[in-house]
Amino acid sequence: MHYIAVTPLCLALAFPAAAQTNTDPVAPPPAQNPSAPSGEQEQVVPEDTAADIIVTGSRIRGTGPVGSAVISVGADQVVAQPTATVGEFLRKVPQIQGFGVDASSPSVSGGQGGTNTTRGSALNLRGVGPQATLTLIDGQRLSFSGVSSNYVDASAIPSIAIERIEVVPDGSSAVYGSDAVAGVVNFILRKDYEGLQARGRYGFADGYWLAQGSLLAGQRWGSGGVTLAYEYTRNDNLNGGERDYNRSDLREFGGSDLRNSQCSPGNIVVGGQSYAIPAGGVTPATANQLRAGTRNLCENLRFGDILPREERHRVYGYLEQEVGDRITLHAQGLYSARDYTSLAIQQGSTTNIVSLTVPNTNPFFVRPVGSTATSVTVEYDFTPLLGPIRQQGTTNTLFATGGIAWEVTDAWKVSLDGFYTSDFSEQNTRRPETATLTARLRSSDPTQAFNPFGGTNSPAVLDAIYSGLFNPYAVSRTRGGSIQADGPLVALPGGDVRLAIGGEFVRYTSDAGSRQGTAAAPSIINNPKLSRNQKSAYAELYVPVFGTANAAPGLERLDLSAAVRYDDYDDVGSTTNPKIGLNWSPVAGLLFKGSYGTSFRAPGLQDLPLLRTGASLTVATLTDRQSPTGSSVGLTLNAGNPDLTPETAETWSATVQVNPTQIRGLQLSATYFSLLYKDLIGFPPRTSQSLLDANYSFAVTRNPSDALIQSYLDRGLVINGVRPPVIAFLYDGSAQNLGSISTSGFDFDASYAFEAGASRFDIGVNGSYVLNYDFAVTQIATPVEQTGRINFPVEFRARAYAGWELNGFSVGATLNHVGGYSNTLVTPNQRVSSWNPIDLNVAYEFRSAGLLNGLSLGVNVTNLLDEDPPFVNIVGGFDPGQASAVGRLVAFTLAKKF
Repeated sequence: MHYIAVTPLCLALAFPAAAQTNTDPVAPPPAQNPSAPSGEQEQVVPEDTAADIIVTGSRIRGTGPVGSAVISVGADQVVAQPTATVGEFLRKVPQIQGFGVDASSPSVSGGQGGTNTTRGSALNLRGVGPQATLTLIDGQRLSFSGVSSNYVDASAIPSIAIERIEVVPDGSSAVYGSDAVAGVVNFILRKDYEGLQARGRYGFADGYWLAQGSLLAGQRWGSGGVTLAYEYTRNDNLNGGERDYNRSDLREFGGSDLRNSQCSPGNIVVGGQSYAIPAGGVTPATANQLRAGTRNLCENLRFGDILPREERHRVYGYLEQEVGDRITLHAQGLYSARDYTSLAIQQGSTTNIVSLTVPNTNPFFVRPVGSTATSVTVEYDFTPLLGPIRQQGTTNTLFATGGIAWEVTDAWKVSLDGFYTSDFSEQNTRRPETATLTARLRSSDPTQAFNPFGGTNSPAVLDAIYSGLFNPYAVSRTRGGSIQADGPLVALPGGDVRLAIGGEFVRYTSDAGSRQGTAAAPSIINNPKLSRNQKSAYAELYVPVFGTANAAPGLERLDLSAAVRYDDYDDVGSTTNPKIGLNWSPVAGLLFKGSYGTSFRAPGLQDLPLLRTGASLTVATLTDRQSPTGSSVGLTLNAGNPDLTPETAETWSATVQVNPTQIRGLQLSATYFSLLYKDLIGFPPRTSQSLLDANYSFAVTRNPSDALIQSYLDRGLVINGVRPPVIAFLYDGSAQNLGSISTSGFDFDASYAFEAGASRFDIGVNGSYVLNYDFAVTQIATPVEQTGRINFPVEFRARAYAGWELNGFSVGATLNHVGGYSNTLVTPNQRVSSWNPIDLNVAYEFRSAGLLNGLSLGVNVTNLLDEDPPFVNIVGGFDPGQASAVGRLVAFTLAKKF
């Protein structure tokens, strides 16, 4: 199966901007872009092979997704961007939001639950959550990644193997099934490369560097060919201490003092009163130095890593062979091994900052003068003694496909394909061991007890405390097969009516567990193996009503398409999703498009079992207005939910596209999109605020009966903590079908490529403007407009670019704009400024004969003016979901083709 680009390339090597070329996907193949380097050009395919073109968003060869726009990113644009992964590059596409799952954040947003402890990167179209974006390699699914198996890690794909990336920011479940709610990102990899290419890159920023080496080789013969690629990448960690603005005390910037009180030396708390421990520590003899109402505050959180240190090996191969005149065999494989190390002060349940209960049996016990307390609380930070928490992890990804294509006739083709993908992710952390720490705090032996009052501790005591281990892992596998037939049905005056029909079988499995406790004798927890079988059938019809042969006034062209897909899951039921599309051109150079469809996302395997990773009933004391004391002691439930149903969505879009025949090279387009996303799967937050929030009233059971509590215990759950004699509430924080998102807006693209003498110029601007983003946290909540608020999409994101190319020399600049927004986490709300970094790229390719032929040199600079992220009044001082902390990154690239 051959792939070619179906949208004109707007940008040369000098331009890293993602080309929002929403041009007609059924237009003739584009001409070569003279500014693309030799061997990296868009393929020009003769018209007699156009029927073999496969475009993301459609199963029918030679058509493309009728009614939907396609954004195409060429290989040269990926090369020109000095990032460690392709995912980092794609964050600059205006339709893709940065928050959700990203290497800069160990937390996960978007409703999936769990944490991003393996620091993967997922794509988030329209800002509705990474789980709603389907990531494909040549139309096939990748396995889920992470220790919770809850996202697809795009960083596994080697950049040198990419031919192009196609993005369809429109619901596509009628074509691809689950997860394509907001759209599809399809990585189309090289299959017919011929020759040898070597590429090296080194980039550096303040406190950060990256290095990459790549090899690409290919050989074609008359009946087939092979393509191989290898890429090695290594990048330094970016520690929070390397950025002055990354802090908790934000008063210098006009913000709040958000420092925490877990320090070293820390604070003694007795009866709700705080006493700061002096710098030299405190002993019973010096207890008179303690002053009520004083508190030490510290900046320890800033010394965690913003970006982890990573090392990646990625291998890719493709083989194709014709057997006879009508049968073609193909095989494709990709393997990625990623190791990372990240320093942290706290991460989920693993933390160096603690509140310790110290009894009077401790030989170093200190209480304020006049107090008779038999125990005190000490707010404490282990980091000065033990160092930051060192998190190490691995993600190994395997992707393999193979198949046979049979040209039954000159027009009809039958394809039989099989695929296997797997992901192994684990995270290994040494941490203070809770049981040992508790015993050392209670010990009366001065040689064995731990002193948290600012005095010294022996290495043996510290080694014993720092013996904890947390090692979660997950193995996710996806395998299956498909059969498809497509070809023309009947000939109309406007062209051939074409049909694609097919079926799929997919099996998903997930094995997860953990080792935790002491490193010497950890407890091994193996979760039940999870599995799911999916059977699917689909059909897609393309009807060209008017075309070149029968064009009429006002009907230069009219195409219709209809697709439908049925998916049956053995654990969550079945769903049917249609999609219809229309392309109408009243006159040459003017095209209107429209589409409507429904989409869905099946619950994640890890969300369904009651005994999911970390499942338990936990004793909690929460603020409670219904309690006469102002707080209540109850139980919170963390669990999965076997009764989850799929998330559902309705999407529609309308596009107008202008390509004036009088002005060659000018392209204008605008798309209106609308998405209604319902039954979102999430976990009610187990907090005091949620206990008091009427929107979560369904999760609260007051004065639960012993029988109800026992029913959970009988199903294998355990109670973390000492069961209180009276349980005031049971808060159900298990996975639920919660709220909804309704969002709409406009995408736009304007580009102009022209030649003046021997020079070529490219200018353009593209972006996305969000009209509304109405979010309801639960099914009973009133939707709230969240556009332009922190942790939600900004109103406006755009990129403007300009460049010039002459005889192998190219220069380009790109202005990236992320609009300002409101920080609603503080009162009064803070207005966050826009962020406008500029990228600059300079490249030269030798085109003369001789040894230098095929050699290219490039200097790529992101954030040329070293613009700091906008100040946000939150811990850390900036928002990694909307801005990068890397700063000015200068990269040098050297490539040679043989």
